[in-house]
Amino acid sequence: MVETWSWARTLFASRNPVSGTFWLIVRVLLGWQWLEASLEKFGSYGPWRSGAAVQGFAKGALAGMKGAHPSVIGGTFGWNKAWLQYVADGGYRWIGPIIPFVELTIGTLLVLGLFTGVAAALGLLMNVSFLFGGSAGVNPAFALTAGAIIAAWRVAGYYGLDNWVLPLVGVPWSGAQREHRA
Repeated sequence: MVETWSWARTLFASRNPVSGTFWLIVRVLLGWQWLEASLEKFGSYGPWRSGAAVQGFAKGALAGMKGAHPSVIGGTFGWNKAWLQYVADGGYRWIGPIIPFVELTIGTLLVLGLFTGVAAALGLLMNVSFLFGGSAGVNPAFALTAGAIIAAWRVAGYYGLDNWVLPLVGVPWSGAQREHRA
């Protein structure tokens, strides 16, 4: 049997004020960054509404796939190139306008501590998408932080709405056995 380190159990699994406070700080800081990113996009919403910002990103990423030493992963992951081509060819029209709203949703959920693990997973998905598109920036740090929040999903919303909402919708630690009818 593998024994879990006590610090890891305390930090990632123990629902207590110490770990709750730690994850409160981490998720609010990350959530605030998502909120700021969305508000910045809403402040200059024109290129996002038209999708021009996303189209430009996709075209730049596709251009970065060329040459002997491409800066963007494309050859190894054909699906990534196909996705970026779809975005550049017309997908930008619907993706561009929703990105600020998705970022706003992720940030709001993280700050409120509501469905924290799901919000972090959505943020991680966006960060990884941008990383595969060749954009580093804050994405690696955001992705690592989101991954840690996902690992600590039981604790991350201790000081947040998760503390009240998740027991209502059902979570493993609530102890309530739900009847399954076939």
